[in-house]
Amino acid sequence: MKKIVNQFGTKDLIKKDSGSLVQQELIKNQITIIPELETLIPPLLDDEYKQLEANILREGCREPLLVWETPASSVRNTDDTHSLFVLVDGHNRYRICSNHGINFRILLKEFPGLEEVRAYMIDNQLGRRNLTPEQTSYLRGQKYLSLKKDSGRPVGETAGKRTEEILAEQFNVSPKTIRTDAEFAKGLDKTSTDLKKEILSRKSKVNKGDIVKLADTPASDQPIASIEELQQVLSKKKKPVKASQPQNELVRLKHLVEQLETGSSKATYQEIIDLAQSLLENFKIEMW
Repeated sequence: MKKIVNQFGTKDLIKKDSGSLVQQELIKNQITIIPELETLIPPLLDDEYKQLEANILREGCREPLLVWETPASSVRNTDDTHSLFVLVDGHNRYRICSNHGINFRILLKEFPGLEEVRAYMIDNQLGRRNLTPEQTSYLRGQKYLSLKKDSGRPVGETAGKRTEEILAEQFNVSPKTIRTDAEFAKGLDKTSTDLKKEILSRKSKVNKGDIVKLADTPASDQPIASIEELQQVLSKKKKPVKASQPQNELVRLKHLVEQLETGSSKATYQEIIDLAQSLLENFKIEMW
């Protein structure tokens, strides 16, 4: 069996007795889209989709679609060991090419499992420049949750740093922002695929704080499918509250500032910075 080498490594290619290459065409007819993975692809705006469609109609599909070959049992609750060809990158291009009967190329990439595919897709999407704040927050949150999922505790700790601290440095935000991103991702995953796409693309305006609150609501058999339903769920969650965390933090911050003097410790200054950052993040959530 002959092999082909590309930027993603070496992969066997099936050949007929006559020597003609057939695997590309076989895979094209078996490409599988997993909804759980597709939600990690931020939806294009209408104008962006139309522009991509026009480019492909004019120039063809220049970039190959990235596909993961894996046994069906690795992604589905089944004993089936037949290969699935899971689309990893190129969902919009695949849809356009399929609708218009346009030919496209594929590249196969190997992954140890589904979680590694998720991690790859998240990192790939976070590298895009045209993400909305909601899309960025959701992807950062998914990355944080993925890192914690394997062991059930923070992983990737380096020199005493927790997962949120490592990601905070990577994305130039505060650890509190990363934790809020995780709650945002958990809350948004309780909505339907269509509503999630509308929120991430800003077609539906929702306060980020409401989505964060949704993370703590009881699990439901059916995802939340509308803004009205979302508000109904949140209204059931509301309870009388005591002094809020931001109020307590503000009191503490004022006290520390009043006690400042030339010989104050570095820890005191750091606590002031952390409190100010926390208050700023709470302000952003309310304003979003």
